[in-house]
Amino acid sequence: MQNFVPPIPYAGDPAEFTPYGVGYIELPEGVRVESRLTENDPERLKIGMEMELVIERFKDDGHGGEMMTFAFRPVEQG
Repeated sequence: MQNFVPPIPYAGDPAEFTPYGVGYIELPEGVRVESRLTENDPERLKIGMEMELVIERFKDDGHGGEMMTFAFRPVEQG
């Protein structure tokens, strides 16, 4: 879990920082990427669980718009 503001050159607003999960995601092609996760509770994350790509707000761009980033979230089973 990333529970501290990343060091410079962090592009976000430190006052708005929210802890987030970090993990390695293995893509279907076999490539592994380190990525931000939407879930930050280690008890709710398991090695090998299915994940899906999502786009989420990162910060305001200072001109009335939003800057977006990607993350992975656990696929709901059911």
